[in-house]
Amino acid sequence: MLSHYHSAIDPRAENDSHSWMLRMVGFNKRVLEAGCASGHVSEQLNVQGCRVVGIEIDPAVARSAEQWVERVVVGNLDDDILWEELEGELFDAILFGDVLEHLRDPLKTLRESVKHLHPSGTVVISVPNIAHADVKIALMKGSFPYRDSGLLDKTHAHFFTKESLLEMVKEAGLVTTELARVIMPAFTTEIGVQKADVDDQVLAAILKDREAETYQFVIKAVRDDATTSLENLSDEVIGLTDRLLDEVEHHEALRAEYEALQEKYAEDLQDLARLRHQLLTVKRFLPMTIIRFVRRLFGDH
Repeated sequence: MLSHYHSAIDPRAENDSHSWMLRMVGFNKRVLEAGCASGHVSEQLNVQGCRVVGIEIDPAVARSAEQWVERVVVGNLDDDILWEELEGELFDAILFGDVLEHLRDPLKTLRESVKHLHPSGTVVISVPNIAHADVKIALMKGSFPYRDSGLLDKTHAHFFTKESLLEMVKEAGLVTTELARVIMPAFTTEIGVQKADVDDQVLAAILKDREAETYQFVIKAVRDDATTSLENLSDEVIGLTDRLLDEVEHHEALRAEYEALQEKYAEDLQDLARLRHQLLTVKRFLPMTIIRFVRRLFGDH
């Protein structure tokens, strides 16, 4: 039985949470995949030489994942008893791919998982961004349209922004070392809002938020070894990422302005060419027109 969330994965895809997660996990690792579903991510981890232990709440779905994993622990990530089945096991990477938002207590689960993380290991997390422009516009209309999947999946128990995600990671004893974004422009998500739903000035204000078109956050984190340098490194990495996005947006705005000016310049050149042609025509026929007028006025002598 395939999971409702089962999907084909292209590891080379750009702007895709699965390809980001696979790259962050890396090759030849022992991986704990929380919420492995029917194994669509586990299959790709196998291709990367990883050995995977999965966790899945649905026994029927878990059976479909067994072909890609060493074993599947069937249980609820919110239940303490589940972690007892992993006692003494350590992993090079722990993966939460669009899972934490479904849990009753995601922070507690994340803390439990860290107990099974190798000292040099990594945690990779992806979550949807509740602060996407489409959600804000829907709220302004008085709507909060739950869907079968996506930003407002009807099974979501928690909603994350960048700040709340990073804070949870920190409280779990981890330090974020990499932050990636999956981008979906306003009015293109499953929420279904349209440009006509929002005033232009209000839309401009919404889009000023750097994360307004971030659909998902994907982060990589390591154990916090309590050194100031590591925490500073995390802040610097995230800060540089944000500044890079600002620069890209600035350059894109300049590029759009330049292209608009180029189009206007081309139109002006065309107008100038037409005026020159008209002027030459006038110059060519004006003298003869004047002569004819004078002759008609004074007579032709």
